Formats: sequence, structure tokens, C-alpha cells
Amino acid sequence: MTVTVDIAGAQMGGAARYAAELRGYLTRTGRTDVQVIGAARRVDPGWLLRREASTRTAARRVAVNNVSFVTPGGQRWTLLRNALHFLTAAEASQLDPALGASVRREAAVVRLSARRAHVLVVPSTAMAQRVTRILPAAARRIVVRPHPVSADSVPRGPRDPAILCPVLFAPYKRMDERLTELLTAIECCGDPAVRVRVTASPAELPAPLASDARIEFVGRVDQQELRQAWASSRAIYFPTGLESFGYPLAEARVSGRPVIARDTPQNREIAGPALCGFTPGDADSLRHATMLALTRQVPPDPAPFEPDAYFTWLLGPAR
Repeated sequence: MTVTVDIAGAQMGGAARYAAELRGYLTRTGRTDVQVIGAARRVDPGWLLRREASTRTAARRVAVNNVSFVTPGGQRWTLLRNALHFLTAAEASQLDPALGASVRREAAVVRLSARRAHVLVVPSTAMAQRVTRILPAAARRIVVRPHPVSADSVPRGPRDPAILCPVLFAPYKRMDERLTELLTAIECCGDPAVRVRVTASPAELPAPLASDARIEFVGRVDQQELRQAWASSRAIYFPTGLESFGYPLAEARVSGRPVIARDTPQNREIAGPALCGFTPGDADSLRHATMLALTRQVPPDPAPFEPDAYFTWLLGPAR
């Protein structure tokens, strides 16, 4: 009896990061009872039909891409990892109309299929609250487990006076405003050597920011190149709000780097002592958090995100 894990859709961002941890676990343990499907595929109706037909004999079917298996067969475990599928009305109203329409279509499928899951895995308490607000009957099937992050995910080495912003830009994140706010805070810190590294290209920002000498454009790089950007950065900037988890928060905690992020219960839960929290819209708060991040020493704390314990629980013991 095998375990089937569907990773379709894991081509970028946190989904790709999660898939990399899964592959690392399977390589380390040499498990032969786990079948990974969906690599390099999109989550679309054709794929969802094919995976149902091909996995009915699996003892456990794990969907790590939000859409649960629905047909009879082995246990159905689903990772709900996208906060956009469980927005409040106020949050949804802030989205671009085209994105909002796409999110509503996806959310309808995600919510309907979630009713068929035996276990719903969410990466934070805040995400559990989002899901139960929409699907109150699912509360007894929800388990909170933070995403896995390997202790050696960030290489050791000298750190530049740089703040890394490892965010995939999207219009609803308003990263032009967030970067402008950070640059203002850096000015107030009085260290002209501090730079901001962004995982974006100049074309993704307005011209004044694209030409700002304080911004280094890393681009949308693969995991290995991103690891090097992490290794050489003194602190992390993660200002986004619509997140189910926030990998940069966990990676900062695991690697012992301060992370400048919103002071919320979710961010405190994930980042722990690495968090240098600020209040959105409060310039003094962001300035203080930035100054703290550039000077604070944070000891690494990988224990809450240990991958082997996570995947052994998710996939069950080797058969």
C-alpha cells in the first residue's frame, strides 16, 4: 500500500519551497512507499480528473495544493495553504477585479473539495481560523502544523549590510508602497551602506524605484540562488499581510536572522524571537523595527519546523 502526494502547481514561491523539502525528505529516508505525482503540472480540471482515476488504490492520498481528493479510496489529506481562498469580504473587495474573479472561481472548488477531506492541514492558527469561519463544520478535521524548513536551508557566511525582501510581487501586495516605506525607514537609520535586495526585476516597479541605487534586483531566481541571497543578507523584510504561513518568517527564525514584518499574532507564531514587528501605516514603528533588525542578534531556532518529523506525520510511517 502506497502513499500518493500530489504536488501539481508547485512551480514557484512557497509551493516550490515546500516541494523541495518533500523531495529532500524522500531522498534522505529512501522511502519507496511514497509516490509523488503532478510535478511540472498545473492544477486544472483535466489534471484533477486524471489524479482521481490513477490513485484509488493508495492507502493515503495527500494533496498539498489546496484541492482535496474527493472519490472513495484511501484516506484523503489536504494541505490548505492559500489565504486567498478564505478571504473576508473586506479583504476580497481590495483585490483587482480580474484577480478577484479568478480567486472566487478557485475558492469555490477548494471549499467544495475540502468537505471531502478526512484531514485538513493548515500551517498556522490564523489559517485555521480563516477556514473555520467559512467551513465551520470542518473544525474537527483541521490540524495546525507549520510548514517544514530544513536547519541548513540558509548557508553560513559573512553578511552584507543588506535587507532581503524575498517576496513574489503581485499587484494586491502593493510592493511599490512597501519598498518606499522601507527606504524611508532606512534613511532614518543613518547608514548609507544599507541596501535592499528584492526577488523581482526593475520592470515590476515604478521608474523612480527601479532606478533607486539602494535597490538590488535579484530577479525570480531558483532555490539555490535564493539561498545565497539569504546567506549574504543581514535581515529580512516581509511586509505582506495575506499569507497562510509566510516561509520567510520561518526561514528567518530557522537561520537566525531578524525579520521585519507586521506585528500580528500569526507572524509572532511563525517568526518567534526573530520578529521585529511593526504596525502598518506607522512610520515610526517601521523605523524602530528596521533599526532593531540591523543590530539584533538572533539565535537559530529550527526545532518548530523539523522536516523529518513533519513528513513522517503527514505521510505516516514507512511501510
